[in-house]
Amino acid sequence: MGAWAIEQPAKPRKATHTMNTRHLFALFAALSAGACAHAAGTQPHEMSGPQHEAAAAQEDNQASQHAAQHDPTAARQEERCSGGKGHVCWTVTTNPTAGHVKTSEEHRELAAQHRAASQSLREAEARACTGLADEDRDVSPFAHGADIRSVSQFREEKLIGKNRTTRDAGATIVFRATPNLTEEWLQRIVNCHLARNAAVGHDVAEMPYCPLVPRGAQATVRSVGDGFAVDVRADDAETANEIWRRAQQISPAR
Repeated sequence: MGAWAIEQPAKPRKATHTMNTRHLFALFAALSAGACAHAAGTQPHEMSGPQHEAAAAQEDNQASQHAAQHDPTAARQEERCSGGKGHVCWTVTTNPTAGHVKTSEEHRELAAQHRAASQSLREAEARACTGLADEDRDVSPFAHGADIRSVSQFREEKLIGKNRTTRDAGATIVFRATPNLTEEWLQRIVNCHLARNAAVGHDVAEMPYCPLVPRGAQATVRSVGDGFAVDVRADDAETANEIWRRAQQISPAR
């Protein structure tokens, strides 16, 4: 990897669990629609890896509690008669605790979905970071302030009806060309950090300046003369503003 002029190199976010009722609501909706779908909050990028693991543990705990409340000896028989002419009566076996079995299974399924999402994030990070030097993997490329030539707001056009409007969508950071640094390699470094931030939870205390950290950040590298521009953008206005705020911290004109 190319030589960088390093200035200041630079916890996962505390796990927050989506309410079980919301999980179950989404699960019931999917089942009633006949679709095999993930419940709300269990998609990989809806939480970090540690948050998914914490949510899975909570779901397992709920599953165990419901399983413990099922008592197979609580079954009883009662006579039920049909209406109408003849009033046929049948003996029916019921268990008032049987519902806990189904609820326990639902929590186990949610736990499995959370763990699969966590695994997916870890695998995405591993794929994105394969082949990179430890320093390029662990230190944000934006820590190399001496190699940053300029920082500007990234603006993009958006079509609303028949009208075109321009919005501030993030920041463009231009690096000077350094030995062995290529557009492809810088994109690989950027992709690695995006995947790592998604895995750890977009709350990297040691990188308060890095525009790749906020949830929803996207980045594209392009060649610009004797350097490389990194366009970091977001669809969400709040995230775009945070990207720009961070980018200003690494501006050489600061």
